[in-house]
Amino acid sequence: MPRSLKCVNAPLLILVSLLGGVSRSWAAGTDQCSADSTVSDVKLALTLKNDQQVFRQGEIIPLILTFTASTKNRYWADVRNYDRSGRLSIEHYCLEPEAPDPLDSYFKSSGGFIGGGLGSTRALDDTAFTAEAELNEWRTLEPGHYRLYAVSYRVWRPPDPKEKTPYGRVSEVVRSNTVEFDVVAASPEWQTENVRTATQTLAGSSSPDESRHAARVLRFLNSSESTQQIAKLFWGLNQQQPVGWDLMFGLYGSPYRQVAIQAMHEEFAVPEHAITSEFLQTLVNLEISGDSSWDPPDFDPEHPQILQSFRDRRQAHARELMTAEIQQLNAVLPQKVGTARALTLNGLIADGGGNPALIQAIRPALISAWQDLPPETQRELIQYRWPLIDDPGMLLILRRLVAEPPPPARTDLAMARDAALKHIYELNPDEGRTLILRDLQDVHAHPGIEVVRLLPPEDITAALPATIERIARNDARELDYQLLDKYGQPSALGTLEPAFEERLGKWACAPQAAMLRYVLRVDAAYGAEQVRASMNSRKDTHCYSQLFQSLGDELPAAQESAITALNDSDPEVTQDAVIALGRWGSSEAETPLWSRLERFHKEWTGREGELRITPDYQSPGSRGAALEQALVRAIAAGTGWICPPDKLERLNNLSWMEAQKRQIESWIKQWNSGPARISSPWFPEDSPPFSVLQYDGMTEEQLRTKLGQLPRGTQLLWQFWQPRQISPPVSMEKQEAAYERIRTLAQSYGITLTPLNHP
Repeated sequence: MPRSLKCVNAPLLILVSLLGGVSRSWAAGTDQCSADSTVSDVKLALTLKNDQQVFRQGEIIPLILTFTASTKNRYWADVRNYDRSGRLSIEHYCLEPEAPDPLDSYFKSSGGFIGGGLGSTRALDDTAFTAEAELNEWRTLEPGHYRLYAVSYRVWRPPDPKEKTPYGRVSEVVRSNTVEFDVVAASPEWQTENVRTATQTLAGSSSPDESRHAARVLRFLNSSESTQQIAKLFWGLNQQQPVGWDLMFGLYGSPYRQVAIQAMHEEFAVPEHAITSEFLQTLVNLEISGDSSWDPPDFDPEHPQILQSFRDRRQAHARELMTAEIQQLNAVLPQKVGTARALTLNGLIADGGGNPALIQAIRPALISAWQDLPPETQRELIQYRWPLIDDPGMLLILRRLVAEPPPPARTDLAMARDAALKHIYELNPDEGRTLILRDLQDVHAHPGIEVVRLLPPEDITAALPATIERIARNDARELDYQLLDKYGQPSALGTLEPAFEERLGKWACAPQAAMLRYVLRVDAAYGAEQVRASMNSRKDTHCYSQLFQSLGDELPAAQESAITALNDSDPEVTQDAVIALGRWGSSEAETPLWSRLERFHKEWTGREGELRITPDYQSPGSRGAALEQALVRAIAAGTGWICPPDKLERLNNLSWMEAQKRQIESWIKQWNSGPARISSPWFPEDSPPFSVLQYDGMTEEQLRTKLGQLPRGTQLLWQFWQPRQISPPVSMEKQEAAYERIRTLAQSYGITLTPLNHP
């Protein structure tokens, strides 16, 4: 296979740093296509679908990748067909001669991306596993003769005994055979017919697969006519317009960039075309990425400020362009009609966030056009973008929403109803209280506990007798158990004891957990007895496998049962107990966890090479590896005690797996690298998790406890987030309030807390 073939590099996606200091890496100087297969017992066969050998320019070139392995139970393949970035980068397609990447400007100008997505794994054997792709996704081909092969990174295996790997799995490179094909010039008549057919499919009542294929036909044609048609069709992404990603990428990939921009501008005045936020942002990015002076510089790790300065200038330029586009769109807004007008108003208010005057002008019009918005857009505004429409004029709309029959619990409609109740309460507390109380008392309604908490305590107390009665007769809703958990009084225990004991071992997991948390809170001794009884009743449900974790911060009252379960014969129960004791156990749980780890170390002496996690998670070695991970994490990051470098060194000596040792070493380095940083993603904003050193996911109360365990004289930093550094954004006032609470407490413990990145 010749080495002259060049690699079609699918972009390398890098998680953007929240601080904005990390950019895309283009792996300069790395030729992925020079890689040979790293394994001989896995084969990848690349074929052209239907054995087609000649394609017109702009015609889809479908590929089939077939994976087989001659060794069983050794290799797995990742099964995915999408990536959050918009392009799946799990294979590289290597082509001779070279051809341009249609999305080069999109990925370079759009900065870093969060890649990944949902998927599964597939064990490889001699039964073929196939994946399909379309070469046009990665290259725009001119007429000519081409040779192609693929380099795949979807195959992996668990590490062999004592094999060092940073991620607990070893990625393998698999290289395919080479195929040859020809691309010939397409006639204008063929291009026009394909534009016509694809457009008709997208305009009709086609299936999702037919619509997506039609959108991709348009996307890859790359003619002036197809570019104009895409501009006429594109308006949204994801649920709004399922084929929107392909249409948007068709605009980026078109060689007729100015045609695309002009055609999109022409759509401003089309009455039935919605000009959404996604449309406006695509237009602005096309304008910027069409100018090579705005191509990002290579990242220089020694001078990161260069890239940051460029990104700041680019963002300012983008805001200028967006302001100009919004002004043009606002001028023709009266021509828009129906849903297109409502969605255009929504786009204007979303992208005009830096202009309070524009928001004030647009908001009444958007509220007046509310009924023309798609239901999913209405829910999005109410649930996630309320500040844009926070106005008394929304009260009538919110009232209509909550006047509908209550939807099933845990649905999008239920969450929108909860958000509406919350906003009514904010706009009109008396009315909001009445409506929330109505749903609380309606056995067919399922308000969330966070909404119910807006009520004054006396309202909740008044609702408890009916709640207790429904639970006692086994006719309760999910909310009833949550109310019992949070607000139930000891006086109700006598009524509930028979009901609980009668269904012992038969409860569904969520109600059982709520009942146990309640009884542990009001009668610790009885609650601990019922936890033991529930653990001994393992017949009808599998709830026992996560029972201790489900107890949450009530675990200490039943801690003895969890400590006993450290030696349970069921590995799931042991794992559950370890995790729960680390997360919620008191200081008395530390010694039993150390003892369990020491026992584990002895049990696996001489067999430590078998400790590796495999996708089935059922083998003794896989179960053992998971237990070691859980024990190390529980001891190192336990809430009820501190684990400084000397204890971490002891942990290192008791750990077998190389991945665990590297993790422990990184924690030790954090302790020894100067002031540690307290940080939070601020989501959810009302109860954000906090992290410091090896302790992450802590509630504010757990953080306060941790501060009391740190040595006096410890110096810490508090991470503040500026606008556009974190999404969703969080107000500086909320951050400052939390900082001041923690700073005051830290000071009382002799700990210095210094703000970082504060304005």
